[in-house]
Amino acid sequence: MINTLARFWSKFIDDKCLNAGRKVAFSLDEKERDEGFKELEVAFQFLEDELKDKFFSGEDIGLVDITGVFIAFWVPIIQEVIGLKLLTIEKFPKLYKWSQDFNNHQIVKETLPNRETQLAYFKARYESLFASK
Repeated sequence: MINTLARFWSKFIDDKCLNAGRKVAFSLDEKERDEGFKELEVAFQFLEDELKDKFFSGEDIGLVDITGVFIAFWVPIIQEVIGLKLLTIEKFPKLYKWSQDFNNHQIVKETLPNRETQLAYFKARYESLFASK
């Protein structure tokens, strides 16, 4: 049974991180992108403070970790494509370590799409999005 706290943090990731991430990755308005970046920093700090173990649910992957795949897998790709530094070991050491542990977990590695393919896709999408600006 999933507890209330796990549902809260999963909803937090969906509501705060995903929406801010969309602004950062796909907004043509520089002010909106900056706003999204600041929102992500605040949200990441809350998650950094909440993370007490290897994963959000302890030593095993749970609901919050699965919901956080956006942070662990997609944010680093977006960072590389658009050249921002957000999820770094210097800014968010626990969250960064968690993302590495999550992405390197055997079950997760078998499930996630190929990183290089996704990176190439987002580079092309980003270039076409901002070429029309």
